[in-house]
Amino acid sequence: MDQPFFSVIIPTFNQANFLSETLKSLKLQTFKDFEVIVIDNFSVDNTEKIVKKFNFKIIYKKLNNHGIIAKSRNFGLSLSRGKWICFLDSDDTWTSDKLDYIFNEITKKKFDVIC
Repeated sequence: MDQPFFSVIIPTFNQANFLSETLKSLKLQTFKDFEVIVIDNFSVDNTEKIVKKFNFKIIYKKLNNHGIIAKSRNFGLSLSRGKWICFLDSDDTWTSDKLDYIFNEITKKKFDVIC
């Protein structure tokens, strides 16, 4: 399996009402070489149902992070295969050209981190 350019890691807990828009913003990306990893802190809302309704590959895992969101991000990192890591909160969205823009900046200049 080819290595994706980006791994997008989304930690979440009971954000189903926002997560749909977050995932839609990823589905609409013009740059397509990325994977999506959703780490769910055992939500009790419709989070899992929201993830499953999207028809693109999403790695979905559950982790009890005991209120420490960094545990979810680190677990996502352990699953990631991308050359570059992106963090996206489950109540945020990206413009459709976000990954294209970042990719172009990375290829034009030498970066270790972009934020």
